[in-house]
This record gives sequence, structure tokens and C-alpha cells, in this order.
Amino acid sequence: MPRLDFRLELPGVPRDAIAAFHADPRVLEWLSPPGKKVRVVERPDRIEEGARIVIEASPFGLPIRWVSRIEEWEPPVRFVDVQVKGPFARWRHEHLFEDGALVDRVDYEVPLALLGGRLVDLALVRPDLRRMFRFRHEATAQRLLGKR
Repeated sequence: MPRLDFRLELPGVPRDAIAAFHADPRVLEWLSPPGKKVRVVERPDRIEEGARIVIEASPFGLPIRWVSRIEEWEPPVRFVDVQVKGPFARWRHEHLFEDGALVDRVDYEVPLALLGGRLVDLALVRPDLRRMFRFRHEATAQRLLGKR
């Protein structure tokens, strides 16, 4: 299963502030690239273990419904969301918080991985995930550091 790590340096921002930012359910709208046409259909009042989030999006022009659940919740250190239903065969996203840094660790598997899925991953999915997390990290830095 492929793993991607994305690290954002946030000098001077304490772990608690980074974790609190990501514990706000409204963050989904703020961190979604405009071109992805992401719409949050269902979100909890607060992020906690067992919380369920449902979004609709159109990656590559294909409408999808993505249901995720918070599987692990250890504030202010980390939390993990997993896909319950959606476009991936498997998806696990670990959010790690440090003083001055955020790490997003994504383990995923594309559908039909043994039947050409690897090519789809390398050509489409992986580059798209890199762009998405670049946007998310830029938006996070804007919110937490006031950068434009």
C-alpha cells in the first residue's frame, strides 16, 4: 500500500494551536481546493473518535461520495481518519501535530491495484494528492501564520 508523507513547517506555532485548528470541523471547507468542488454533506459538531464525515466531490470530473470516520483521536498529538466508503480501495490519513509542524501521513490503495491501478496511481492519483496537500498546507499556513 503506498504511503505519502507531507510536512508543513509552522515556526512558532505550538502543537496545541495546530491540533485545535484541525479539530474544528469547518476546516474541511477551508482546506478543500476550489477546483475539486468539495461539498461537506455531513460533519460532526466536533472531531472526536467515531465521528463521521461525508463529502461529495468531483475529482477528475467524476462525482463521488466519500464517507470517513475518525478512527483514532489523541489530542493534541494526532488523529486518524479512515475511508468507510469512497473512491479508494483503502485510505488512512494520520494527522500528526508537533510544536512548529504538521505532518499528514496518507496510506492508500487505488481500486484494482493489481490490474493497472499502479499506473493510475503514478499518473493521476499521486500527483493529484500532492497538489491537494500543497493547497491544504498553504491554506493552513495562511490561517495559522497569517501568510498570504
